[in-house]
Amino acid sequence: MEKLVVMNEEGVAQEFSLNQRIIRLGRDRTNDVCLGDKSVSRHHASVVRVFEEYFLQDEKSTNGTRLNGQEIHKHILKHGDEIEIGKYRLRFVEDEMEQAEGDLDKTVVIASTQKPDQQHQQTEEILQRPNLPADKMPARVRFISGPSEGELQTVDRAFFTIGEPGGDLVLINRRHTGYFLLKMGGDTSPKVNGQAVRAGGVKLNDGDRIQLGELDLEFIN
Repeated sequence: MEKLVVMNEEGVAQEFSLNQRIIRLGRDRTNDVCLGDKSVSRHHASVVRVFEEYFLQDEKSTNGTRLNGQEIHKHILKHGDEIEIGKYRLRFVEDEMEQAEGDLDKTVVIASTQKPDQQHQQTEEILQRPNLPADKMPARVRFISGPSEGELQTVDRAFFTIGEPGGDLVLINRRHTGYFLLKMGGDTSPKVNGQAVRAGGVKLNDGDRIQLGELDLEFIN
């Protein structure tokens, strides 16, 4: 079970299990996680579960919400992320990842001839790579219209974004069960085969057409 670990003003850690689809954080006592300081808005932020992923969303707070030092409006969470809300610091924890970290001392490490920066890049890629079947090639998207018209891109990451940060933006999330399209930001409602993408996202199939403003893409799997 995923959880938030909160350090309060006395430095005491509290844990809150993310056992609901929406967990609300703020100064008001009606929130699921009450952060009782004036630096926190009454209803400051929310953690929202969409399928198997969790998103941190600022609720138009006065002082803003920061994730790993960067102010955000809405952003996907990964194990170990640090959230700043007012004077509080919170950590997003996935129990399975925490257990894996605890088992690292049982792993035999073989020396590598790779440079440290190459090793770091490879590690980041492995951490984000789902356990897909060995014979399953990554999906691709073909840009049919827009600035990248004619370009073919491989969905080579677990979280593949299309659009402009701070503007119209969608996310293709690669999971064990397939690929899912979710809206991440902007005023334009993305569509798949002419149908608006619902709040929880939609699963993509081979040949699906994705429309986002002036962008028109084909999903190839």
